[in-house]
Amino acid sequence: MDLRLTDKIALVTGTGSQVGFGRGIALKLGEEGCDVICADIDLPGAEKTADAVKALGRKAASLKVDITDRASVDTAISQALEEFDHIDILVNCAGRASGIRPFTETTQEARDIDININLRGTMNMTQALLPHMLERGYGKIVNFSTHAAHQPSGLAGAAVYIAAKSGTVMFSKTLASEVGHKGININIIAPGPGNTNFHRTGGDPGMIDLVENLDKAGRATTPEDIGITVAWLVSDVAIKLSGQVLEVAAPSGSN
Repeated sequence: MDLRLTDKIALVTGTGSQVGFGRGIALKLGEEGCDVICADIDLPGAEKTADAVKALGRKAASLKVDITDRASVDTAISQALEEFDHIDILVNCAGRASGIRPFTETTQEARDIDININLRGTMNMTQALLPHMLERGYGKIVNFSTHAAHQPSGLAGAAVYIAAKSGTVMFSKTLASEVGHKGININIIAPGPGNTNFHRTGGDPGMIDLVENLDKAGRATTPEDIGITVAWLVSDVAIKLSGQVLEVAAPSGSN
């Protein structure tokens, strides 16, 4: 299927990891003909991803951005628009979990990580770029939740992280309703566990074992899975889809 993404310009956060969803998204968008701005707090990692996009024959750039810091976000957006003139697509893939532990044992620092990166960071990036999209009357935004946020019991030991990801869903749905009639589509992806650095950040042995077992069984969510889904969502093929959550995970009971 021709997604008609040739010469569209996309900004993707969370592209620093070389095994992460963000890199998979950037590469798939490049394959579909997009020019890609690779943003991450890890600039060397983002540069490697940008180089991989360039190897596909597309223009790419890398930006250092701390999505929790609005001044850093504003600077990054200004730099991106100066180099690329406009941005058609924003993918807020950057995320992090502080770890798995009982809520009573969480610290303020851990709670800030979960909320500031996953919810406030998404809001910062969206608010900084949305006026540009509204002025042009066109824009595609994809935000990220998590498969666990859509399960009846969430994920034990990750109450604040799940709260932040659930907040991202309602933020996205509400904003989609607010700006949908102005040419802006906003959707949400809820990935299942993937064998990426994200699930190793918290260092929880149970989560690492789960992901490795899923990966061995071919049931883990891959960067390629997410890349394909994002490419479809940001194309005009899916123009009538907005405010929706797409879960990209192995079917329940398949593990």
